Amino acid sequence: MAKKLLAEVVAKLPAPTPAADAEQVTTTRSGEVLEARSTSARIKTVEDLLRHIEADMTRFEVAQSEATKWECGDGDGGTVELHRVFVRLKPKAGPGTLEVVERMILAAHLRRPAVKAFKAPRKAGLWSVIVMSDLHMGSRSWRHTTGADYDLSIASDVVAKASSDLIERGNGLKVARRSIVLAGDTMHFDTVAGTTTSGTYLDRDSRLQKTIDTACAAIFRAIEHSAATVSTDVLIVPGNHDSALSFAIQKILIERYRNDRRVSVNGEFTSRKYLNYGCNLIGVTHGDKAKKKLSGLMALEASSLWSKCWFREWHVGHLHHQRAEISTIDGVIIRTHPTIVPPDAWHVEGGFVGAERAMQGFVYAPEGGLHELHMSYVRTPDAKKVEAQA
Repeated sequence: MAKKLLAEVVAKLPAPTPAADAEQVTTTRSGEVLEARSTSARIKTVEDLLRHIEADMTRFEVAQSEATKWECGDGDGGTVELHRVFVRLKPKAGPGTLEVVERMILAAHLRRPAVKAFKAPRKAGLWSVIVMSDLHMGSRSWRHTTGADYDLSIASDVVAKASSDLIERGNGLKVARRSIVLAGDTMHFDTVAGTTTSGTYLDRDSRLQKTIDTACAAIFRAIEHSAATVSTDVLIVPGNHDSALSFAIQKILIERYRNDRRVSVNGEFTSRKYLNYGCNLIGVTHGDKAKKKLSGLMALEASSLWSKCWFREWHVGHLHHQRAEISTIDGVIIRTHPTIVPPDAWHVEGGFVGAERAMQGFVYAPEGGLHELHMSYVRTPDAKKVEAQA
C-alpha cells in the first residue's frame, strides 16, 4: 500500500526541468511521415531543427510545426532560456500551378534543335490560317461509356497528325504566311483540383503539370513544323475551361519564341483578338460570350483595319461542332469550328454526340476572300476499317 501511495505522489509531481546544458533531439518515422522534437538552448526555431536533422526539403514539406520557450534555473542562481521545437514533415505532393508555369517558362529558353532556314517570298502570296479549337488537353474518355478513347497520349498524337496534315496542304500551295490560332479551351481544366475556371469538376487524365507539359509540346511541334518553311504567327484566346492557363501558355510561347525571327506570338492578354492580311480581317474568340455582338465589336475594336478590309470573318469554337450553315451578321461571316475531341461522359449523358471530329485550315487570297478550305478529320477505328474495305 505504501509503495502504491508513493507511486501516485511521484506521478503528480511536475516533470523535472532539463539542465541548462541539456539538449534532447529525437526523430520518429511513420510510413513516409517524419517527426522531429527537440528541447535545447541552441535549437530555437523550426529552421534550426530542420538544419540539425539535415532534412531534405527538396523531398519534404512542413505539415505541422510548433516552437515554444521558457526559463529555468542554471544551478548558479541565474536563469537560462530553453526552447522546445516540434516539426512534422510529409513528402511533397508535387509542384503547384505557379511552380510548373515558372519552370516551363525557364525551359522555353533552352536551346532548341536547329531548323532549316527559309526564304520568305518577295511578293504577297496566299495566307494560311490553321484553327486549333477546343483541344481540351487533359480530357478523358473511355470507349465503353463514350464510344471513343481519349487521353493525353491520344490527344498529343491527334493534334500532331491534324496540324501536320493542314500545314503540308498549305505548303503545297506555297503560302506566304501562316497563322496558327488556338481558339480557347486548349486545356480541359484550369486548376490543380481538376476543375474548370468556374469550379466544375471534370473527367480528366493525369496531373495538371503533366497536362501543361504535353499540351505545350504538341503546340511547339506544330509551330516549329510551320516555321521551318514559312513565317508563322501564333494567337491564343482563353476559353471557359482554361481562362487562366491559356494566358500562362501564351506567356510560355512568348518567352520561347522571343528571339526567333520566324515566329511572332500575339502579346495581347484579351479574350478577343484580330488578324489581318491584305484585305482580310479575322476576329478570334472562344464563342461563349458576346455572341450577338461580334460584328459591332470588330468595327469598334479593329476600326482602322475594318475600313481597309472588305473581307471580314469571326472564328469561334465552344460548341464542338461545325454549324451546317455559316452565319453572317452585318456583313461579317461567323465560322463555328469543330473539335478533335470525342464527347466525354457528361456530353454523352446530355445527348451531345454525333459531331464530326476535325481541325480546319483556311487559305485566303491577299486581295481578299477565301481561296480554299481544308478539313483534317479524326478517323475512328471503325471508319478506318470501312476505308480499307472500300
